[in-house]
Amino acid sequence: MMKKKFLTCILLFLLFATLGQQIYKLYFVYLQDNFVDLSVYINAARIALAHGNVYETHISQIPFNYPPTSLLFFSLVGILPKSITAVIFLFASITSLLISVWLLTETLLTKAKRVTAFILFSIFSIQYFPVKFTLTLGQINLIILLLITASFYFFRKNRDILSGILLGTATLIKIFPCFLLLFFIKEKKWKTVFSFIITVGVGIGLTLLFFSPSLIIFYFESVAGNLFLQGGEMSYFDQSLNSFLLRLSVASDVRLLLRIIFTLTSVFLFLIAKNKSLSYFGLIFSVLLFLPSFAWFHHYVILIPLLIILWTTTTQTIDKLFLIFVCLLTTFHLRAPEAFSSSNIFLFSHPFIGAYILWLFSIKKQKE
Repeated sequence: MMKKKFLTCILLFLLFATLGQQIYKLYFVYLQDNFVDLSVYINAARIALAHGNVYETHISQIPFNYPPTSLLFFSLVGILPKSITAVIFLFASITSLLISVWLLTETLLTKAKRVTAFILFSIFSIQYFPVKFTLTLGQINLIILLLITASFYFFRKNRDILSGILLGTATLIKIFPCFLLLFFIKEKKWKTVFSFIITVGVGIGLTLLFFSPSLIIFYFESVAGNLFLQGGEMSYFDQSLNSFLLRLSVASDVRLLLRIIFTLTSVFLFLIAKNKSLSYFGLIFSVLLFLPSFAWFHHYVILIPLLIILWTTTTQTIDKLFLIFVCLLTTFHLRAPEAFSSSNIFLFSHPFIGAYILWLFSIKKQKE
């Protein structure tokens, strides 16, 4: 008993040290006012509140690709001074990450193992490069991660209506979580489906009330399609299937066809998976990495649930080592990618290759 308490104290010290290290680094980003994506959110909210078109204005050379309903949430922080908004946003993001990890451990593990597992998984998650990248940019990924993780957690607790509200809220901010509705339809959770539809409907209604109705039309006519149909990026930080194929010089039409095939195949395989955790998080993994025109490195925070699920359900040492290898591939990053030739496919695509290997491993596990 004393040994266990001592070990827990050491792990807690490591957790707080890891958190402290990350906050220390973020402090310098804060001083430089350099949270790029957070600036986009704030400026987009201010433009929208002034009844401007956020989709025709590139903010700091970065397009605003979120649905108009997301402006309901961004406006809450857009009215505050940016210095205060940054602190609130970073606190919310780090808290969202830790709560997500806790919900996963509570769902997957027995009570006796939860605390130790939570601390270890939290240390790993904080040190995971996509998480660091998300925090440095001021991205909203970790809040989305919490919403979809909480939706699954309450599904397991048979809190169907709350589960649907949380998923609907995530969809109002980003489009892609809506694909998780397929999971709830498969599970015949009609209360979840209904509450999801009501939540999204209320969000659309409020958007029409507070912002220009033309935003919704403009978004679906001129923006939403680009998330799936535009050409892709040669940037190292775009780690989508589309960009991987682009680096292989695959033609645009063929890339689109392969993305559709990969996505449909993956969605089908995860929907029929017996392991509900693997089915749910494998589904969102498939949609985010295979389907869109781009998937930035910070989007890889969505791999965290899959990695935790596979780690907790895997018993063989060789499989554990395999997962560590995948983690290394998806967390390693080039500090100066411009110094290397983009023709080196492995070097420029190692995160996607790691994610693809994780996908194959997940497919193998769901058949066991």
